[in-house]
Amino acid sequence: MTKRILALLFLSLSSTPLFAQQESLESLTRKQGLRNQYLHNDTAQAIINLYGRRQGGGVSWIVGSALAAARIATAPSNNQVVGGGYVVQENTNNGALAFVFAAPFAAYGAGKLLHYSNGKLEMVLTNYAAGKPLARSLRRKLKPRFFNQPIIDYKPVEAVPAK
Repeated sequence: MTKRILALLFLSLSSTPLFAQQESLESLTRKQGLRNQYLHNDTAQAIINLYGRRQGGGVSWIVGSALAAARIATAPSNNQVVGGGYVVQENTNNGALAFVFAAPFAAYGAGKLLHYSNGKLEMVLTNYAAGKPLARSLRRKLKPRFFNQPIIDYKPVEAVPAK
């Protein structure tokens, strides 16, 4: 029964776009506003790309650990002990094991989300625009791949509800 439920859950999730790498609408509009504000500054664009990539990675760690915990919790664990002519069958619950396994990975993802939050992104960009140097740790994380992404001039389009 649980295999069928997991299979249906997997099929339903695989038929829709994955939400692990997609950011919320508020986060996207906030980043687009920052992109427009720093349109001609490639370093600011690279910082925005870095923070977006790290936020997506944090969400992936959290979702991955939740899926792994669900798999561990629903896995059958039947232990059979045969001895002295008796067969003892023991069914155990894997909920605690699933929590112990998933907690560090979920905490790592939550830590990434906190460290690379949109508020900190705005603070870093504001300090950079004011002429303050970037932190050494941030400079080391800015790889060429973050500079190579195209800068697209964003023009918001008003959404009109269908009648």
